[in-house]
Amino acid sequence: MGAAYPPTVNVAVIFYSLYGDTAALAAAVAEGAEQTGATVRLRQLADLAAPQDRWRTGERIRATREHLASVPLARRDDLLWADSIAFGSPARYGTMSAELRRFLDGARQLSGDLAGKVASVFCSPSPVEGAQRAALQAMIVSLLNHGVLIQPPARAEMDPASRAARRDGPTRASPDELDLAPARALGRRLALAKQRTRG
Repeated sequence: MGAAYPPTVNVAVIFYSLYGDTAALAAAVAEGAEQTGATVRLRQLADLAAPQDRWRTGERIRATREHLASVPLARRDDLLWADSIAFGSPARYGTMSAELRRFLDGARQLSGDLAGKVASVFCSPSPVEGAQRAALQAMIVSLLNHGVLIQPPARAEMDPASRAARRDGPTRASPDELDLAPARALGRRLALAKQRTRG
């Protein structure tokens, strides 16, 4: 049996996912945090207006939206509630999604309130060499402006589906085929990191 941990840490997992891969990783991060006894809020980000109708009517997009219908939208209050926060995004041309960027920009007024919280990032795979790493780095730089303590993702957590070479896009495979173990490990480490800072 694994060690028992007191449920003293609040973890928010906030993500944007258009095709479902990032959502699958987010659920795994949340599961990993819950395994430590943490209380978890899984929250998604709202879509920005799609510039093309086919984005709204694509079969995979519709399926993802239906799957995520019960997941509440992230609010600034979730950031204040959380002791630790994980942010997830697909790689968009080597940076985070516009949806996550907008959310983080809108939270700038909370920077003083976020200081001292533990945060980490995760990203669904990209077929473009280096795009995923660049997106993660951009997310980390943005979080540093909020004064959070960064829990760096391990190498395996930065590329959780490299063996399958999939991405959060229209040609992806089923999210069930993603290697979700590194994402669960990230959730556990994120929750335990805050417990250690309290010790």
